[in-house]
Amino acid sequence: MHQLTAAIHYPLDLAGIFAFALCGALLAVRKDFGLFGTVVLAEVTGLGGGLFRDTVLGVTPIAFTDLGYALAPVGAAAIVFFSLTAQRHPMVCEVLDAAALGLFSVTGTMKGLAHGFGPLPSVALGVATAVGGGTFSSVLAREIPPVLRWDQDLYALPAVTGAGGVGALHGMRMLTVPTAVWVGIAAFVIRLLALHFHWRAPRSLVWRSRQPTGFPSPPAAVPALQPTLPPHQNLEHTLRMRSSDVSPHARGREHTLQLRLPTVEGPAARRTPTHRTHTAHHRAPAHGRDDFPIRR
Repeated sequence: MHQLTAAIHYPLDLAGIFAFALCGALLAVRKDFGLFGTVVLAEVTGLGGGLFRDTVLGVTPIAFTDLGYALAPVGAAAIVFFSLTAQRHPMVCEVLDAAALGLFSVTGTMKGLAHGFGPLPSVALGVATAVGGGTFSSVLAREIPPVLRWDQDLYALPAVTGAGGVGALHGMRMLTVPTAVWVGIAAFVIRLLALHFHWRAPRSLVWRSRQPTGFPSPPAAVPALQPTLPPHQNLEHTLRMRSSDVSPHARGREHTLQLRLPTVEGPAARRTPTHRTHTAHHRAPAHGRDDFPIRR
């Protein structure tokens, strides 16, 4: 097990961090973040899952002891921020993200097993390692993480496949370098198939068919307003607001503000008091477009 970890853990970690950081930097560019914000989001996406894993294991995060872990997201952020080609081909980032998802699910589970965790806790730790960075970056960008959304292609299932495969191989005493690599490839392929065929998680049929007891009803659609005026007829509604004058020199005096709002038939554009309809019976006031008479 120690030979297995030393052989593939470090290069897989660097590759996964770089791939995740590319996707985080692309999200930052789409959100119109600055250079510093792009670097921060790339660092969070690339290192977030590993930091969570090491925190749970109670070890010093390797991202703070190895310079390569910190520089890989910076390089990915620079590539995305200054390259139009990377921004115009988001599918490349999706493929790299799928590869990182498979890699981190394998390495996270293996590190949990190496530190004495049981198979099931190690599988949970591998899944968290794979989806943690993307979840943290989505929260910072004020988006719902893709792993929680039903309208996104399958994201958690490939991670569960990679982590669960490693746990199963460990239980059968068949966990070796080739088998671990094949499990990561299987998780990668499942993610690619989900992207190609748009496989998605199921939704609740109860929620869509009928409203369950105890849940608020969805807001009803606002009906469209239908014109009720006869053809070629425009009317004006008058809105009057009355206020009392509280000054000591005009006690008891009231002011009335009168606004005339036109009502127009049909799908014409909305009109405001500054856009009057000129008809033979209703002419615009002669003292200005926005000057309405004030009665005292």
